[in-house]
Amino acid sequence: MPELPELEILKDELNAHVLGRQVKEVIVPEGRGGDCPVPEWKSAIEGATIVRVERRGKMLVLQFDSGFSLLIHLMMVGQLLLSSLHDGDPNDVRLILAFASEQLSLGQVALRFLQLVPTSELDELPQLKKLGHDPTSEGFTVGVLKSTLAGRRGKVKPLLLNQSLIAGIGNTYADEILFDGHIAPTRQASSLSDKELQRLHSSIVDILRRGLEMGGSSEMAFVHLDGRKGAFQEHFQVKQREGKPCKVCGSPIEKATVGGRGTYFCARCQE
Repeated sequence: MPELPELEILKDELNAHVLGRQVKEVIVPEGRGGDCPVPEWKSAIEGATIVRVERRGKMLVLQFDSGFSLLIHLMMVGQLLLSSLHDGDPNDVRLILAFASEQLSLGQVALRFLQLVPTSELDELPQLKKLGHDPTSEGFTVGVLKSTLAGRRGKVKPLLLNQSLIAGIGNTYADEILFDGHIAPTRQASSLSDKELQRLHSSIVDILRRGLEMGGSSEMAFVHLDGRKGAFQEHFQVKQREGKPCKVCGSPIEKATVGGRGTYFCARCQE
């Protein structure tokens, strides 16, 4: 599933390439609409100009000057691609926003994971209202992390994945963050010392930054708007490396289920 770095990359690329452009036509290929109210979407978006693109946690928001916003969740394998008009495989496309000479296509994700709402009601949507701290913001300090985890019962990894606490971290980056911070995913959050919290905060910031700098992770289906893959998966320290030697100590990387999620870690490096 695309996580914070991948969605941040798409947000920046959308701002660079579609911000200020008018949607000439909204196209939903036959049989792909499901329960989507296509006529309502056409009425709200066709002829409208994209005036803002933002990321909220692991979701993207396109705002239009018609007073509506489109909330996009790419789920596990969804993709956004910008291409020439009528380009691409229609079998993979669920929604097309056609501009004058290009089109923005959404593929590999059902339209039920998109939501069109009046922009004035955006901040009241439950899935946005409950989002926790953005770990890329200047306000995400060690003190904020400490207060966020204070009094929380449970293992540290599931808490990192809790979007109502910290928004944007998913399974892939959580494993890499905890390895970088030398913290076992099964540690009780309440047992972390101030020094370990400082280390965890630094690892959250650093690993997300590395993911951005490397163009995101294409471990699954993520691609840039032009179809390019990211490279972060080529530098994984623990993710998808079960049985392989740890790059730090040489011990075999292990895999276990923590909080219902497959989790990779080094038992020697992470305490």
